[in-house]
Amino acid sequence: MLIDNSTRQSLPITVAVICFLAIVSDGLDSALFGTLLPAIMRDMKLGPAEAGMLASIGHVGAVCGAILFGVLADAVGRKRMLLVGISVFTIFSAACGLSQGFVDFAIYRFIAGVGLAGIVPIAVALVFEYTPGKRKAMVSGMSYIGISMGVLLSALVSIALLATAGWRAILIGTFVCIVLVPVALLWLPESMSILIRKGRRDSIRAILRRVSPKFVPSVDDDYVLNEPPAPKVPLRRMFQGEYARGTFLLGVASLCLQMTGVTLQTWIAQLMVQRGFTLATGINLILVFAISNFISTPFAGWMADRVGYKKVFALYMPILFVSISLLGIVPDPAAVMVCMFFAGFAVLGAICLSLPYAGSLYPLSFRSTAMGSVYAIGRVGPIIGPAVVGVMIAAGMSVQVILVCMAAPSLVALVCFLLVKVAPPRVVVPQETSSVNRFTSGTQFSAVPTNGSP
Repeated sequence: MLIDNSTRQSLPITVAVICFLAIVSDGLDSALFGTLLPAIMRDMKLGPAEAGMLASIGHVGAVCGAILFGVLADAVGRKRMLLVGISVFTIFSAACGLSQGFVDFAIYRFIAGVGLAGIVPIAVALVFEYTPGKRKAMVSGMSYIGISMGVLLSALVSIALLATAGWRAILIGTFVCIVLVPVALLWLPESMSILIRKGRRDSIRAILRRVSPKFVPSVDDDYVLNEPPAPKVPLRRMFQGEYARGTFLLGVASLCLQMTGVTLQTWIAQLMVQRGFTLATGINLILVFAISNFISTPFAGWMADRVGYKKVFALYMPILFVSISLLGIVPDPAAVMVCMFFAGFAVLGAICLSLPYAGSLYPLSFRSTAMGSVYAIGRVGPIIGPAVVGVMIAAGMSVQVILVCMAAPSLVALVCFLLVKVAPPRVVVPQETSSVNRFTSGTQFSAVPTNGSP
């Protein structure tokens, strides 16, 4: 297969870099809002309840946006919808800096969340499609490191500018991310399934020439996907037949992982203070958590390409459960740091693999819909997890019990991953022709002469 067996790196690297930069915006959004929230509350005179609603409403928008953008990406184009997602997120994140009250801030944050959710699953799907087969899991998973890069970038920006420029200037400054739109417009390719369905043969030939110098196209070639055509309502297909079980299990697993990761980042500093550690220790734990992703994700992708996704999840989930549980027991600050590192190592590595794993289980023609659906279900976790732990803290439950409960979803995720069954491939065999079959991105398609010759 041309893309799966390609030795030329220019196109996969271009796609990976552009999509990585797009995913940076996810980490930038969530972490930047968190670091600016105290200043926003003070300036806009918001209470804890209103601040909590602002924190959650972006996640609510993300749930809606992930499904909407996933379906539209398979209908009108993944590249086009990625550009729309970046534009919507950038414009309305900057608009938050111009808000005059709680209501307009909440509206802007909700719309920004809708656009943000359209970025990650589509970007990962494009990286997965254009990365050679032997490195799909590692490269598409590593693109998720953009989230941690965004977290670190938000911390640096806040430290450097919050005291002098203020939170409004920082939020307005996020509009600089709009420069990624013309970059992606010029150099990011569209998905092959979209190009074939729209009959854009010139674009297909141009991409395949970038993939392989041995590819010799003909103006008479016609390209046809050798898989069943996409259903008219692909979202319904996610929950029917052989795909229903996988969608449900992957969605629940993603929900558990994202709930665990976001809840841990949200409450770990407070929980460590309750244990008697300093606030500085709690903040350093969040930094260690983010840094661990730069090690865990490449390792997880490398392992998945060699032994399979399920074996990696079977390794990471027990590590996640034990390390979070030990955070409530170990007495030494250094030991707490080690446990937090392995907690981040496991949960972030598993999250980074969850979308590529979903992408490997669904046909190319409605892969964005599938990945968007799984991602949308997963985004429910960050909405409910921090709130539940807040109630537990208010009820006076011990830190040890809270952390064990926080770790428990990792076991649910493990069971879900192990129960996922790969749907049997359904390939449409093309009629015999004198032409040579072409292959791309793990999906077969044929170059068939259009002049009616046998």
